[in-house]
Amino acid sequence: MHLFKRFEVWLLLVAGGIAMWWSFQDGTTPADDLPVAAMSPDSPLQLRRCTLERDFGNARLDLEIRYKNSSPRQLYMQPPDVRLINAAGKDVPPFILPVEKPASIEAQTTSDLRLRFWLEKADLAGPLTLDIRGQTLEVKNSAPFDLEKLENKKPKVWTGAVWSLQ
Repeated sequence: MHLFKRFEVWLLLVAGGIAMWWSFQDGTTPADDLPVAAMSPDSPLQLRRCTLERDFGNARLDLEIRYKNSSPRQLYMQPPDVRLINAAGKDVPPFILPVEKPASIEAQTTSDLRLRFWLEKADLAGPLTLDIRGQTLEVKNSAPFDLEKLENKKPKVWTGAVWSLQ
């Protein structure tokens, strides 16, 4: 039997490969293609990128950061050590999936991490500040961001604290 000599088999294999490749595309730009926000390379807390995905009246914010844990103990990236603070000074709740372990970083190491938060529309009216054990980082500046202008379930990526839809 010469199955692979048939044109139809090769056509189906190629079409299946293209379909599989297409299904894994999520519409976001890989992190390597995006410029990193301008900050000191030796800063212990660095913002790599922010991804905001609207879910009707709320949004999930994924922060990709680099953090240097100079503590002698492991740090679990959750409250009270890690907080995202809105303009009113209130903590934005973390976005937690029961099947995911909280991110952590070993003592005396530097690591790239992803932190997730669940934002309400009001949280986007002013600045957002990430606080990790007293070290702060501006995630979003004070300019209001209109969540209604962001298309539902379409992630938007920024590499700094200035968020716009252009």
